[in-house]
Amino acid sequence: MLRRSLFALVAVFALALACSSKGRDPRFPRRAPGCPLSVYNGLPPGAWDDIGIVEVGCYLDESEIACLGRLRTEACRMGGDTIYNMPTKALRPVERGMIYRAMVAHSRNPKTHDEAPLAPGAADAGATTSGPVMLLPKVGEGEAEGVVTPAPLPADAGTQ
Repeated sequence: MLRRSLFALVAVFALALACSSKGRDPRFPRRAPGCPLSVYNGLPPGAWDDIGIVEVGCYLDESEIACLGRLRTEACRMGGDTIYNMPTKALRPVERGMIYRAMVAHSRNPKTHDEAPLAPGAADAGATTSGPVMLLPKVGEGEAEGVVTPAPLPADAGTQ
């Protein structure tokens, strides 16, 4: 009798431990329903932090638009601003139901804290300052002024 009650106590404790959650991430507070979301069928551009998986199940009697609205509301509740890996068609695991499952993320600010601001008048980091840019003449302009453009070499034509 004591073994059975001890076994039941351990099973209840294990079940309670498995069902407990870590809690919400304070970086992603809940957002109001109808918040602006970016939706992508594949991966979103830029950097993002994954929040979790959003899944809604709906009856076929319910419209697809209402079901997607529930998915968007749930993503806002989770604190996301991006839904990605969104299927183009709903999953149909049962005869009279459909399921949408996607990932919810929060986009990162592209500028990180370790990037120093540019000094006023400084050139962009990706730009080169090798000198002035010289424009090439158009095809018909050089011939009118007497400038002859040499013919390309055969090696330039893609032969090896």
